[in-house]
Order: sequence, then C-alpha cells, then structure tokens
Amino acid sequence: MKRILSICCLLLFCAGMTFAQRDYYDDDESYEEDDDFGDDNDDYYDEDQKEHEENDDIAYIFNRTRAGDQMIKISIALTVPTDFGNPFPGGSGKLKIGGLGSIGYHYFLTDWFALGADIGFGFNSSIGENLFNHVPIVFSATFQPSFKNFEFPISLGVGLAWETYNKYTYWPGLVIKPEVGAHYKLSQSWSVGADVSYTILPQFGKIWGTGDKNRYARFLTIAVSARFYF
Repeated sequence: MKRILSICCLLLFCAGMTFAQRDYYDDDESYEEDDDFGDDNDDYYDEDQKEHEENDDIAYIFNRTRAGDQMIKISIALTVPTDFGNPFPGGSGKLKIGGLGSIGYHYFLTDWFALGADIGFGFNSSIGENLFNHVPIVFSATFQPSFKNFEFPISLGVGLAWETYNKYTYWPGLVIKPEVGAHYKLSQSWSVGADVSYTILPQFGKIWGTGDKNRYARFLTIAVSARFYF
C-alpha cells in the first residue's frame, strides 16, 4: 500500500513539472512575439524620418575648385563701343554694337587662383557698313572666391590682337581686359553665368612710324559663359 502511494506521488510530481515547464516556454514565446526586436518602434521612426525628409529642403553643394583642376570656358558676348559715339539705334556712333565669341583654357594653381588663356573673334560694323574685326589672344590671372554653389571670378588679362578694318590690318595690337563675373555650379563638371569686362585695344600709330595718331578703342563686353571642369 505504501509502495502504491509512493508511485502515485511520484507520478503527480512529474506531471506538475511538465505543465509548469510548458507554461514557461509558452510565456517566453509570447514575449518574443510581442517584442519582435522593436519592429513597431522601427516603423514609427521610419515614418517620422520619411516625413522629415519630404518636408525639408535638401541643398546640394558641389565641391569647390581645388589645386590642379582644369577648366574650359566658352563665351558669347555683346561688345559695346564706348568711345566712338552713341552705338545704340538712333545714335551717331561710328561703330555699332557687335559680338564676340571666345574659348579658353585655365589651370588652378591653388583652390582659388588660376592662370589661363582665351582666344576669340569679334566684330563691329561702322555707319558705312564696314567691319572692324579683331582676334584677341588674352593671357589672364583669375582670383575666384566662392559661396556655396556660386563662383565669383575676378580676372585681369593682357595679350595680343590681330585687327582689321576695311583693307587695313594692325598686328600685333595690345589687349588689356579686366573682367568680373558670377557663375552658378550646376554639377561637379559644369557651371554657367555672366561676365562683364572692359576691353582696351590701343593702336600706337606713332610708334609704328605711320604718322597716324594713337587710338584707344574701348569696349564694354557683356558675356554669357559656360565652364567645364575636369
């Protein structure tokens, strides 16, 4: 009888341990399902971050020039003569407003200083429909500060020009060209903007022994420019 009671007690004890162990693992599994490694919180922060990015403006600032950068510059400009009378329609100027196209290469010695050269072809017609043509070759030094995606080149150029008017040719002519500009950088490689320069083309008749007076042709040049960096 005692043996039977002992066996019954042992069986009850084992059954109790089995149920207790099953409840423990069931509770643990439910905990893991509820927690799920913070998925609910992740969803919350994902939505918050998405809303933040959609509402805020994103400004892209492209790298500024660095020492060793190279640049190709292409420009198309209006040339307004300033010392031959009023060149605008209805004026009595001897030379009318003309045009100038140019292309150049520049190399940055530092982050903000470059040396380079530009070659162009310009024309202005006279009241007698004669053409004054000039081909300037200008060597320039450029200081270029920048702010965000904006560049502000300041240049001083000196060079030579081949000049013709009617049947007369003047070579080599001196070119002096101070210039300022403002450009916006569209990408790492391209920027566009405007440049304003004051071009001086003196002709020294007495030095060349022609007996003519010295002349100092001056032009206000307003250009639209595209620049390619590489």
